[in-house]
Amino acid sequence: MIKDIETNFVYLSDKFETRYSDFFKRFTSLLNDMDIEWGIIPHTKDIWVRDFMPIQIDKDHFLQYSYKPDYLQDKKYLKLQSDPSLICESMNLDCIKTDIIIDGGNVTLCGDYIVMTQKVFTENGKNIVDREFYNTLKDIFGKEVIIIPWHCIDPNDEYADVYGHSDGFVRWCGGNKVLMSNHRDFDKVEAMKMRRIMELYEFEVEEMLFDVKNPNYDWNWAYINYLQVGQKIIMPSFGIAEDRHALAYVQKNNPGCEVRQIRMRDIAANGGALHCITWNIKK
Repeated sequence: MIKDIETNFVYLSDKFETRYSDFFKRFTSLLNDMDIEWGIIPHTKDIWVRDFMPIQIDKDHFLQYSYKPDYLQDKKYLKLQSDPSLICESMNLDCIKTDIIIDGGNVTLCGDYIVMTQKVFTENGKNIVDREFYNTLKDIFGKEVIIIPWHCIDPNDEYADVYGHSDGFVRWCGGNKVLMSNHRDFDKVEAMKMRRIMELYEFEVEEMLFDVKNPNYDWNWAYINYLQVGQKIIMPSFGIAEDRHALAYVQKNNPGCEVRQIRMRDIAANGGALHCITWNIKK
């Protein structure tokens, strides 16, 4: 599979400019300033392109999965469910297909492993101990899959994590280094389990914990969801005390990378950040 550090091109939804015109202008201006090439994905129905675009296996081949997330199955949300087959065909992408229900945000490459939350079992109607399904995941990715915990007791709770995306919890920084979000601030027990699991696979984990006077939990969960294209990184900022601490974490764990920040409260207010709204590939 193609690593972020190998990618050289970024795609955005064709709905982005009209729905978030100010951020679109600022973000594409920053991409241009950093000499990051970008383009537009046609026929999308929402801006969260990471979730429905295929996973790049090698330079010319992609894995297209079944994009039917449970949080979009209500009739009032179906209009937001993009059609990956239509998009991939229009972009002439050579795709290998699987019927397994997956969200792209729940596929995080960490060296020789793929990290996913256990929601992939839930959405496919499987028990977490189903070895046959687990082996199927290994086969389609060609890598061992690390399953980290996730729960959603009440999806109607405004603070519930209905998405279960691993890219909101961990980020590979090369070698055996993994940067982890401040999930400990929201669910200490689950965060400790995530850390222990990653350490069992011999990863060195550093959590983004913020020693500030008044932590801002409305925004500080989103820093881990940054975009990396080659050795260039763009990460969120929110005009809060945690901004500079988060920048230090990302710079420390990604030596040799150019790291820039961009204010994005308007996007994060809807539950996602930079990794969610981009699809970076190797052209």
